[in-house]
Amino acid sequence: MEKEHIGFEIRTLSNLLQRKINQMVADEEDTLTVHQVWVLKFLVSRGEKETVQRDIEEKFSIRRSTASHMLTLMEHNGYIRRLPVPQDARMKRIVATEKGIEAHERMGDRLRRFEAMLREGMTDEELEEFLCMVRRFEQNIV
Repeated sequence: MEKEHIGFEIRTLSNLLQRKINQMVADEEDTLTVHQVWVLKFLVSRGEKETVQRDIEEKFSIRRSTASHMLTLMEHNGYIRRLPVPQDARMKRIVATEKGIEAHERMGDRLRRFEAMLREGMTDEELEEFLCMVRRFEQNIV
């Protein structure tokens, strides 16, 4: 029997996840992509903690140009604001606007249902083992 290709299976799963989440997001009146929803969730979860673009790049393992483009669109659509950082004029602090927080709250229930669907039929031990393997894959790549 031929060995399964881990990368192929992860890519297939990623495609299925993206498709399903994009369907959920498309049902909203917002112009947000799934990645933008995750960024809003990240910003809101950090509360008052200062967040700069580099934090988003690291959290989501994306390139500077990708983060910059996404944040520019989010700012243009009114979901975030970029504010000066007093100690470094080149850096901008990123905060969710009221519109961004409201969009995050609307999507929260949908994302919780999606997460429950993913966990269906898994024991806590299986879930922990899966997450451990995913983290190891990430470490092996980086």
